[in-house]
Amino acid sequence: MVTAQKRAENVQSVPVAITAVSGDMLTAKGITDVASLAGQAPNVTLRSTAQFGGSSSVLISYIRGIGQNDFAFNLEPGVGVYIDGVYLARNIGANADLLDLQRIEVLKGPQGTLFGRNTMGGALSIVTRDPGNEFKVKAEVTTGRFNRIDFRGSVDIPLVEDRLVASLAVSTKHRDGYQERIPYTGYTDQNPIYLLATGGAYGGPTNTNSFEGNLYPITSQKRPDRSGNQNQTAVRGKLVWTPTDNLKVRLIGDYLRVNEQAAPFSLLRVEQNAYVAVYNTCITGNQAVIDGVSAMAGLPGLSNVCNGIRGNVGSPTGTQPSLASQAGQHLPYDGRYVVRKADGSIDPDKSYAAGANFNIVKNWGLNGQIEYDVADNLQLKSITAYRKLDSRFGADVGGDPSGAFQPTFGDDEQQFTQELQLIGKGFGGRWKYVFGGYFFHESGSHVEGVSFPGGLLQINSPNDRYDTKSYAIYTHNNIELIPDRLGITIGARYTHENKWFEGTQQDENSFVYRLMALPPSVLADPSDPTWLYPLGRNTQKFNNFSYRIGAEYHIDRDIMAYVSYATAFKAGGWTTRLTGPLFDTTTLQPLPAPTFGPEKAKTAEIGLKATLLDRRLRLNFAAFHTDYRNIQLTFVNGSSPVTANGGNGKIDGFEVEMNAALLPHWSLDASAGYLNAHYTKILPGIPLTGDEDFVNTPKWTAQVGTSYEIETGVGSFTPRIDWTFATKTYNDETNTPDLMTPSHSFFNASLTYKMPNSGFELQAGVTNLTDKRIIVSGFSNAEAVYSGVFSRPREWFLTLRYSN
Repeated sequence: MVTAQKRAENVQSVPVAITAVSGDMLTAKGITDVASLAGQAPNVTLRSTAQFGGSSSVLISYIRGIGQNDFAFNLEPGVGVYIDGVYLARNIGANADLLDLQRIEVLKGPQGTLFGRNTMGGALSIVTRDPGNEFKVKAEVTTGRFNRIDFRGSVDIPLVEDRLVASLAVSTKHRDGYQERIPYTGYTDQNPIYLLATGGAYGGPTNTNSFEGNLYPITSQKRPDRSGNQNQTAVRGKLVWTPTDNLKVRLIGDYLRVNEQAAPFSLLRVEQNAYVAVYNTCITGNQAVIDGVSAMAGLPGLSNVCNGIRGNVGSPTGTQPSLASQAGQHLPYDGRYVVRKADGSIDPDKSYAAGANFNIVKNWGLNGQIEYDVADNLQLKSITAYRKLDSRFGADVGGDPSGAFQPTFGDDEQQFTQELQLIGKGFGGRWKYVFGGYFFHESGSHVEGVSFPGGLLQINSPNDRYDTKSYAIYTHNNIELIPDRLGITIGARYTHENKWFEGTQQDENSFVYRLMALPPSVLADPSDPTWLYPLGRNTQKFNNFSYRIGAEYHIDRDIMAYVSYATAFKAGGWTTRLTGPLFDTTTLQPLPAPTFGPEKAKTAEIGLKATLLDRRLRLNFAAFHTDYRNIQLTFVNGSSPVTANGGNGKIDGFEVEMNAALLPHWSLDASAGYLNAHYTKILPGIPLTGDEDFVNTPKWTAQVGTSYEIETGVGSFTPRIDWTFATKTYNDETNTPDLMTPSHSFFNASLTYKMPNSGFELQAGVTNLTDKRIIVSGFSNAEAVYSGVFSRPREWFLTLRYSN
């Protein structure tokens, strides 16, 4: 049963491509967070690490080639994530713990009518379990590699018989990081650059939380000697009150606390371009070399940069030491910091990094729901929710002991949503309708601290402020033209959105301004050479009409064919990450804040849903074509990540899913998906040829999972194996080969023993059975630093469960 159309229906009767995974199946597969669903649905890519943020709480989600590869507040997700009907505006913290779950619905294609904004690729709808009317306890404890200790438990508490029930669910996850930070012996104890970065004499990274002496902008000070651990706690409470037979009230509260190390980035390569070349020139300490490079490269201010002259002497953080004076003490930033194994391959379990290494998230929310049956076939439903997100995270992406490139971030965000739904049936049940109204308000502030080698750039956004309000009305209608045979679907949604943003980004060292010896006229604030972002409040408004039309035909009671055409949009925004003044190169006058417009998608789909062999086989097929316009592309301009509407594209594909129980104790689930995503137009000024693959979009995906329950006199044994496959995937829009995820297969295996008549079961398993180590996320900045996060190593686990 799913609620893809805002009412409980059998998944096989809904004319939409849906992958529905039950809570029991998630338990059997050992899946405990959203990103771990990766590979379970065709044409779906889920990852828990953004390009360079370092937070494993960020959910990068793509469905059918559409999504968002960044966590920045100025960018909207392309796939909507909903928990119990409440939209999560940020993908920070969206890699939710799947605690006490009923099911997950992966809804494909544009969901712009029923779900609304930012669901162009589709939606992930997470539905938690309602408490039952009997006292019930479920608990499990897991141990495993890297000192893993997890606990998950829930309890159902009936308070008033058949009227008031409550549940409480708790989860804790703890395991050590698998990447070790090791000393690099090329530094002396008295290296001044290293002392500035770490605040102490060199002796290898330590667990101290002090960055005494660090003069670069940074949002936190933690730098433990390992990366890639888990340390989080999740709590969910639910109260369900049924005072009368036609009224139900739910109050849901959830809390997530994460205090972890950063994602384990590995330095892949250093290219001697851009700021790396400037840095390496400076530390020669040879004024003749510095002057020669200055003349050859057309960098008139290079000497001043190398000798540590700041743009704003009064800045509390803007301090760049004289790099020229470090000759002989500080090594060039180059490939020597790539850690390799004996065979020459990159070692993903070791790093020379010594800088930022933290992921701190607090995410909580309250959700109040009222369902009132006005009449036998008419229900009024209200969903009122408030959510609060506080996060600080950062990683040493540069991978060397001087903290060459260690971006850190902070987000304080709150959102309020109110939705009203009128759900009913008319004309003897032949017309099923939903009419709704929706209000969304999000506000918050964002902090960034990004330092480049030697503090040449010291990007600081102390308090970027943003605010978004969205209003929508919608309707969705299923109309039976011929009872039990032919029906049509008509849906529409109108959205009005207001956004404003005020940027505060600065370069505390005024690097580009000084390096190019620019005139004061180019500055956003002529009185402050550190200020980068155009002054004042920036506003945008968007209006959108999305719709869905379709038809379904029931060949018989077990086979349905359908066609649909649906549209959706994703709002525009601003480029916010500048590394130099923004000005007109002809007039040398500052430019306004750079904007980009909304994306739009239109998808035509045909599908077939069949339940065969006396309901022992479920087989679903869908084929689709998407017209994708004004694609928001992020690329590096100089050293600034810039987002712009880069062009148009088309996406063609198909997917097939099967669930089978052909024998009483044997289960089999399998799926496969194909995508042909390509650009049809690239706009001028976009650094793409048009031949690139879409980001995070493998051409083929597939999965097979099977289990067989063996009954014995001492209980049952259920071996299970799961296989997932994806072809090569590019992690950035320019398809950088270093950052590519190659074609790969992953295998997980487990054995579950159920004790008879006891409520206990024991599961032993191994994830990444073949110990496949491949890049799963990557980042490059201005063709200089190439870093990637590798897949986790092979890990064993042992889980003991109890349920009464």
